[in-house]
Amino acid sequence: MPNKAKHPAPDFETVLQQHRGIIFKVARLYTRNEADFEDLVQDISIQIWQSLGNYKPAYALSTWLYRIALNVSIDRLRREERRQRHQEVFEALPHTGQPGQPSGRSEQLYRWVQALPPLERALMLLYLEDYPHGEIGEMLGISKSNVGTKISRLKQRLKKELK
Repeated sequence: MPNKAKHPAPDFETVLQQHRGIIFKVARLYTRNEADFEDLVQDISIQIWQSLGNYKPAYALSTWLYRIALNVSIDRLRREERRQRHQEVFEALPHTGQPGQPSGRSEQLYRWVQALPPLERALMLLYLEDYPHGEIGEMLGISKSNVGTKISRLKQRLKKELK
């Protein structure tokens, strides 16, 4: 059996110094303000630090860094889109609390979800927990497109019932 020598991982600080332009370019393209830019640069840097031991010198370091930076950026966009979708659901719930007090929106949503049939209840739970449609489909034994359709219908029903 041939001896596979493991290559030492590049030095993290050196990688960041030499390739920070890549990180900054990608982060700038995927953010709209300075605070988000700084957060994304930090997220990308953390992912690079966590993944550096997996880097294979057969690939160009710059290509590998672009891939990490883009994956982190796209993942962040997806999380933000899910957060916005959840916000739509919460905005459909009427305000019942006093100013400065919890509005009771979470409790209303919880009661609404609890009253759903078992499959729909599981679907909404997983959706509100930010699982991607593909994973929800795998867990529930339905297709990814069916997940999207069912979630859309449930959100419409929620809005209608709360009017």
